[in-house]
Amino acid sequence: MDFDLNLIKVFLEVYQYHSYTKASETIGITQPAVSASIKRMEQEIGEPLFYREGRTMKPTAMAIRLATRFRVGFDEIQNALSERFTYSVYVNEALALDLPVLPSMMIEHTPLDQEILLHQLKSLSVDLAVGIFMVKDHSIVTEPLFSESTVIVCRRDHPRIHGHISRNQFYEEGHVALATQWKGMDGFEHIRLESPKSRNIQCKTHSISAMLLDVTISDRVAIVPRHLALNWQERLNFQVLENPIEHKPLEYCLAYHRRYQKTENHIKVRETIRAHLGCAD
Repeated sequence: MDFDLNLIKVFLEVYQYHSYTKASETIGITQPAVSASIKRMEQEIGEPLFYREGRTMKPTAMAIRLATRFRVGFDEIQNALSERFTYSVYVNEALALDLPVLPSMMIEHTPLDQEILLHQLKSLSVDLAVGIFMVKDHSIVTEPLFSESTVIVCRRDHPRIHGHISRNQFYEEGHVALATQWKGMDGFEHIRLESPKSRNIQCKTHSISAMLLDVTISDRVAIVPRHLALNWQERLNFQVLENPIEHKPLEYCLAYHRRYQKTENHIKVRETIRAHLGCAD
């Protein structure tokens, strides 16, 4: 029998989630396409595979028998294909500075646009991403790494700020900020717990490194992760100040496509990154 392996992939996703809709989200095809694939597979086999019960698709006895055998074979194929030389990994710039050169990994800074990042993960254009994720998608697995607060940085000889910044100063001083946008707001707007009040953003950059350099040569202030500020405080000669605005912590995660969840080599890559960031299980 000349059997289409793509049908097996669709079948296994429906079997796992008991849902055409969730299977379509995971694979990245439409729900009608999932339904058509299952019908085609039923025609090839000559027996029904699923039946509807309420909102879920229940497997028949034949589907259960096939899933047990298909899963073993399909996982072997995925593991074989994953045994390649280099994995493509996006890493948040603030964390990339903490990572050494890692074997079998090509590291790039995470895109500022969260929609682009999500698309890259869903389309398998990148194998793994490490950073702060404001988007959620059923096909993407996120695993928590660690959390931290933000601080304010400004140059050591700032004319108005000396070891402390008040709420009023926070809003009066000019800010340099990342150009990251999600749903029309920058990153800090998504984690602040107080009622929105616009910052005086005078400059936007596309990297944290550029933000820190801007702070050292101007009177602007910046909001940055605490660990990054402490690591670079002496080298760049700036002040590190407590953020006067109440906010949720930055939550760093690993993110990857669900189909990699049990892939052996991918698991090793995730464990390596966890170990180097000091957050191994």
